[in-house]
Amino acid sequence: MSEMNVEENLQYTPERAEQLLQNYRRVLERIRTAEQDHSAVRTEESAPVQLVTVTKFFPASDAAALLDGGVTLFGENRDQEASAKARELAAYCAQREVQPPHWAFIGQLQTNKAKSVVKYASSVHSVDRPSLADALAKAYANQLSRFEAGEAPAPAAAEQGALTCLVQVSLAEVATAGHAAEGARGGTSASELLELVERIENHEHLRCGGVMAVAPLGMNPDAAFEKLYGLASLVREQVPHATEISAGMSGDLEAAVRWGSTCVRVGSDIMGKRPAL
Repeated sequence: MSEMNVEENLQYTPERAEQLLQNYRRVLERIRTAEQDHSAVRTEESAPVQLVTVTKFFPASDAAALLDGGVTLFGENRDQEASAKARELAAYCAQREVQPPHWAFIGQLQTNKAKSVVKYASSVHSVDRPSLADALAKAYANQLSRFEAGEAPAPAAAEQGALTCLVQVSLAEVATAGHAAEGARGGTSASELLELVERIENHEHLRCGGVMAVAPLGMNPDAAFEKLYGLASLVREQVPHATEISAGMSGDLEAAVRWGSTCVRVGSDIMGKRPAL
């Protein structure tokens, strides 16, 4: 992509940039306020909560506007959209001689997309089955080998030494024969959580960072995230460095932070109403 094409594709208006940055600052203030709520598990010593800006369905120019305003961590749900945005933003940053943003993949992922995801994502928040962990490890190793042979760029997570994987765990009530788990939003079952954590840790190029979950539909967010905190504690007992809890979105981030979230994923309250497709 030529320099001129990069500029044309990622143009944004000052008004749109200001709107996005105002929204971002507003969400960040909500998070900082929530961090002061010590009624559940947070304390004065708890680390600041990270904010992942979810840009799905919005143009790369919006991400560029946020990046120019100092935002460096973005999340995407779909590989096709994410890989295209990551390439555009990488070219945009190279042209300006600045570091590209970090990308977290946060959506359901097919194993055949792993080889694409490792090229741009420094973390995957949605590892929900052993086959996906295996596919990510294989894809990372292949990308690293090609890089060392001078045939391809390094995996996005190469500087940190491994791809950070969070286990997505379902907080819904257990499914029974003929009935889906109530309010299910994806993820491995609690009974299989520790086995999947071990599977990730056994791969040389993967590192279990912790857990991720979405509050089940119809479930009280505090109850959901209290349950997640308990599961995260079990993971930390097995893998002490797996301290991350990715939880909380636009509508329930306060409850998530109250119950120990270290990373919230916010789209609509920053990006605005989803554009018509």
